[in-house]
Amino acid sequence: MPNIKLITSKFSPYSHKVEMALIEKNIPYEKEVVDLTNRPEWFVKDAPLGKVPLLYVDNKVLFESSVICEYLEEAFPEKPLHSKDLVLKSQERAWMEFSNGLLASIFAVMFAQNQENLEDKKEELVHKIHILEKALSKKTGTFFGGEKLMLLDITMASVLKPLFFINTKFNLNLLKDCHETSSYVGKLVTNDLLKKVLPDNYSEIFKAFLTKKKSHLLTINSNF
Repeated sequence: MPNIKLITSKFSPYSHKVEMALIEKNIPYEKEVVDLTNRPEWFVKDAPLGKVPLLYVDNKVLFESSVICEYLEEAFPEKPLHSKDLVLKSQERAWMEFSNGLLASIFAVMFAQNQENLEDKKEELVHKIHILEKALSKKTGTFFGGEKLMLLDITMASVLKPLFFINTKFNLNLLKDCHETSSYVGKLVTNDLLKKVLPDNYSEIFKAFLTKKKSHLLTINSNF
């Protein structure tokens, strides 16, 4: 078995996704947390995009979370996190790609600098949530594809955690009339697997991030 080392940061949903996949697949790994505001020279050298996660496989480095997860699926097939059926696997990958756009909209809400911009970004985000709601209304089990936690659910957990956080802390009412999505979010954000990869001071880190970005969210009533 190769030596696996994950380079992550405390706040990165993409890193959380990779670490959850490592844990769920029972892959031994080391972990190093980097401060992205003060990137070490070795990190700048090895990270073409300047982002986490990185995954060292012996002396080789992989980047981009989706690529890393696909590597883990192929290199460690003993506990698969994709469906064996090729059509279902392709659908799972497509929804994982959808989750990237969903996360982008979540961060757009977080980055809003005024109320008008916030309302515009909320509208875009709610539109995507309703698309997800339509898909989840067809599910037949606890998770997206059934009763088994899959890589798609792990990906969604990493995305829906910040959605749940801002929705709860700032009373944004983003999940109004989206009962399936609300239920799915609740199951994922309370999942023990996600809890294992989140820092104990997640709320403090989140608030510091919003403060740094001068988020308009911090000017409205909150539960911080």
